[in-house]
Amino acid sequence: MRNLLVIFLGFSNGIIVGSGIVALLTLLDIIPRLAQLTKTYHYITLYENVIILGATLAAFSSLTGVSINFNVYFIIIIGFFMGTFVGMLASALAEVMNVIPVIIRRFKLDGFVIYILYSLVFGKVLGSLIHWVIIH
Repeated sequence: MRNLLVIFLGFSNGIIVGSGIVALLTLLDIIPRLAQLTKTYHYITLYENVIILGATLAAFSSLTGVSINFNVYFIIIIGFFMGTFVGMLASALAEVMNVIPVIIRRFKLDGFVIYILYSLVFGKVLGSLIHWVIIH
């Protein structure tokens, strides 16, 4: 009975998180915008399939403990691209929601915009390094 509950909760959480990611990608028009900027609109189906396949494989790997051993240099390259994607996604979300301009107006920080942006970037990088180097 407990195993069925765990399966049900895991499936439910996956549906909710997956729906949220799909809604976010749809809201921000990331895939069509990427295709437009790179002039590769005829590959849009490939982009969508790669995102779905990557998310499915990552979820499977996370849930089953199956792992693939790669060379450390390959892992660094993959990590760089993953970090770039997450950073761009977070920046796009912040831009869509106009978070930074609202904060600057509310707290009257007009002369400190560049410092705010740098602190966001360095905080993200430092947090990621602490997570992957020290904790992991």
